[in-house]
Amino acid sequence: MFTSLDLANHFGFKIINGNLKALHREIKVQELDRPGLQLLGMFSFHQDDRIMLIGNKEIALINDSDPEFIYKNALQLCSKNAPAIIVCQNEKCPEPLLRAATKNNFPIFQTPYETTDIMSRIYIYLNEALAPRTSVHGCLLDVFGVGILLLGESGIGKSEVSLDLIKKGHRIIADDSVNIASVRGTLVGTCPSQIAGMMEVRGIGIIDVARMFGINSLEKKANISLAISLVRYEKGYRVERLGMKTERYEILSSTIPLIKLPVSPGRSMAEIIETAVTNFKLKDNGYDTTYEFQKRLETIQAQKKEKEHNLKLIMESEND
Repeated sequence: MFTSLDLANHFGFKIINGNLKALHREIKVQELDRPGLQLLGMFSFHQDDRIMLIGNKEIALINDSDPEFIYKNALQLCSKNAPAIIVCQNEKCPEPLLRAATKNNFPIFQTPYETTDIMSRIYIYLNEALAPRTSVHGCLLDVFGVGILLLGESGIGKSEVSLDLIKKGHRIIADDSVNIASVRGTLVGTCPSQIAGMMEVRGIGIIDVARMFGINSLEKKANISLAISLVRYEKGYRVERLGMKTERYEILSSTIPLIKLPVSPGRSMAEIIETAVTNFKLKDNGYDTTYEFQKRLETIQAQKKEKEHNLKLIMESEND
């Protein structure tokens, strides 16, 4: 649960009103409100689950209105569902509003930020804080600047492959468990705090990645663009030979490309993953090797047909 106190602590807001119980009101939506119309008594379209910002315009409106009229409307503003009111630009909280907040034990904060500035900052911050979240068993790495979600059954060697990639200069975000949030349609992966910077290597145990390979081998988060699943190679396993088919992996109602790589003795999985990521980046930049190969085959077939046609014409002319 994300609360008004969490927001205040993040931005360093000064607490003007509200006890500890009031400060633990839950914030459920990232949308914000400027309650000018509500202060005038117009609540027809009021949504009481939003954080409200009081800027110069609202302050001027309150000062030019009857205090008791504002107090009556402020009582409705300071409802039990609303998370908080933020008074911007270090303005003094108007007396009718403060009186209503005190009566309802409602949280009011003060900030030196300009109203439009803090509005955009809060909106961006809440987009991440309130984003849908899930956890996935796997590893998350940054390979050539691409966020790779490495999947596979337990014991298949995800951590060992990740270790090889780290030794090649790539960076790891999370091993074994990956926290994923969908932020404005982008999948952002992070590491659970209790295992941050740690890896489990079978036969050795837990290792500290930063101490062994340097601080540059770690990254705090990455946008997940590609999923690679390690699968055990068994006799009869059908492998995609040309790469014509692109599978997708769904997370939090979003999908990303999925590549399945068979694992077998003698295969350098780290180098194969580097190749897969490079090919993915080429496709993302408009060059599809499979398409180019298909075009080459079509060109060769067309040239062959043209030669056969020309030969047929020559033979027919000789017979004539």
